[in-house]
Amino acid sequence: MLALRVSGVRAEVPGGDQPAGSSPKGNDGQIRAGRRPVAVIDLTDDQAVRDLAIKLLDLLAAHTELAPPAISDGAALVDKLPALDELRIADAQKKRHAAVANLAQRNFREAAIDAVEGQELLLHVTPRAAVALYADLALALGQSRLGEKKDAEAREAFALTYRLDPQRTLDDLHYLPEVVQAFEAAKQTDPGIGTLVVRGGGRVWIDGEEKGASPGEFKVPLGRHVVWLTGPLRETGGKEVLVTAAQPGNATIMDGPLTRPQKVVRFRIALSQAQDPAARATAMKDLATFINVHDAVLLSEVSGKIIWQTWRDRAPGFSALREYRNDGPLEILSQLAPVVPVAEPEPPTVKLPVVEQRWYQRPGVQLGSVATIMVAIVVGYFWAHYNEPPRSWDTNITVPPAGK
Repeated sequence: MLALRVSGVRAEVPGGDQPAGSSPKGNDGQIRAGRRPVAVIDLTDDQAVRDLAIKLLDLLAAHTELAPPAISDGAALVDKLPALDELRIADAQKKRHAAVANLAQRNFREAAIDAVEGQELLLHVTPRAAVALYADLALALGQSRLGEKKDAEAREAFALTYRLDPQRTLDDLHYLPEVVQAFEAAKQTDPGIGTLVVRGGGRVWIDGEEKGASPGEFKVPLGRHVVWLTGPLRETGGKEVLVTAAQPGNATIMDGPLTRPQKVVRFRIALSQAQDPAARATAMKDLATFINVHDAVLLSEVSGKIIWQTWRDRAPGFSALREYRNDGPLEILSQLAPVVPVAEPEPPTVKLPVVEQRWYQRPGVQLGSVATIMVAIVVGYFWAHYNEPPRSWDTNITVPPAGK
């Protein structure tokens, strides 16, 4: 039994001898009946928020009414998010710098290789995070193809740069005049409309814009396009496709398998990125359904302050946002299951065992013995003096002379 003390109220919860983060379970591996699993979700990937989330999981493991979700699900909701996008973006940036360096040295073939390799990395990155850098690499590729005298491929690359970044302009101070002219010409071209067929599961992104669900057919300008497929339960994947008047573009993007923790992380990211209340409610419901919980604690961070709120799968759904101060993590859980006060028990009265005294230890016997002894002493004294012969008292006490 583990005792938790909050605001002077002692609440007893079973399971205190279990390791932190574990869930009391039966032989069938299910959380013990009568305890509601609660998801603790870190929406920030911040260390301070993660520390609070772990404390909440520890408390849930020993709570009388609430319980943590399955261990793998709970970890995926609070652990540090994998930095796959960041790593790929960093590698793609290195490829862009290498391409720019090779263009300065007029190593056009090497610059083209660098640009294409950087683009391939970004095909597995979230489109919103990838689109600006992909446009930079498309521009470097167009410059490389122009230097290789491959004018048609250069126009395709410049047109793709413009589709990915319609605000992009080039100036004569940083680019060769022929590059500026070719780029402006690609921007002014009206190529016509073609069809792009996308196959595979997920949401379709074409040139950085979300277009709908896959599979499907989409009308796009003729030319080169980059297509991504995204979704909470699939790996982000992409493909660059050429659409011509004679041939529709075909973007078949297969899905890579995801583990359950990876899927939980995807739901968590989707919830953290929800832009409006409706999208947030849908993302929360999808996550809760997947991990089979009906209650959750959501943790975020604003201006260095930890903000928390609870969620339940019934009205009103999300609670009000509250700042985490000195109220303690158990106060958060009390919003889902209030702490039941337990009266402090009165200390038990200790009764000493009664030991029967021997006859000679009894007070009456001991007092009688003492009186008997005293009487014997007095009687003995008088008896001795009564039987002693009388003695005469010599009043002439002198000292005899020496020698007599």
